Amino acid sequence: MKISQSNPITVIGIDPGYDRVGWAIGTLSNTFTLIDTGCIQTQKNDRIFERYQHITAELTALVAKYHPTEVAIETLFFSKNTATAMRVSEARGIILACLLREHCHIFEYNPVEIKQAVTGNGVANKTAVEKMVRMQTTLPQNKRLIDDAIDAIAVSITHAVKGRITKLTSRLA
Repeated sequence: MKISQSNPITVIGIDPGYDRVGWAIGTLSNTFTLIDTGCIQTQKNDRIFERYQHITAELTALVAKYHPTEVAIETLFFSKNTATAMRVSEARGIILACLLREHCHIFEYNPVEIKQAVTGNGVANKTAVEKMVRMQTTLPQNKRLIDDAIDAIAVSITHAVKGRITKLTSRLA
């Protein structure tokens, strides 16, 4: 489907996790416009299933508010800590199930693709990614965003770049 000004697509970018889930809402037409971003934070003292339930409830509320039709989500990379990797994998499955239930189209991007799309360098560090996210979306310089929210914006930008948009903008500034 060709993306045009009269037919913008609402996308939610997701940086999955079970402690924090970064999210970014934007629209795609000839441009990518960042609408909102944030982080779903779970309580460390809650049981894991309560944390997953919290993620589902918050994500469902975001979908109800913004009505995204496409999801851009980061794929997982293997971790030395297998217990953490398993929990993140489980949380990612819950996130995907929630968004599939809402009939969203899922697009996955690995960390190298994201770094390449945002910075032009597939091995860029977090500082370089954040700098380029801030430059490309004109986020307020004084606003402190959690790394997970920045990562979710980067995933959204990757989705926009893969869709061959021509300009990035932000309504958050």
